[in-house]
Amino acid sequence: MKKIRLLLGKRIKELREKRHLTQQQLAEMVGIDQRNLSKIECGVTFPSRVLADIAKALEVSLPELFEFDHIDISSDQMKVSINDSVNKLNYEEMKIVYRLIKVLDA
Repeated sequence: MKKIRLLLGKRIKELREKRHLTQQQLAEMVGIDQRNLSKIECGVTFPSRVLADIAKALEVSLPELFEFDHIDISSDQMKVSINDSVNKLNYEEMKIVYRLIKVLDA
């Protein structure tokens, strides 16, 4: 899950900077503390509860947040990382990932 967190954090930062927003501005739009957004962008935490809010604030769809093609990681590495991460999740975390996959698959 660490690689996914890092990639997602980089992607959120990239989209935030593209829209000329500071961390403080985006954090306020999403309703979280700037320190929490910093942790998300650094890949320390995964924004499961505010993921949809971040996408909305950045004016992108949820699938667009996960467009990592331009970030250096192979498809095989990503699949291994996802599989390893899913195996470590508790039931509640798995439900979140399941819902996210369903949204992306729609």
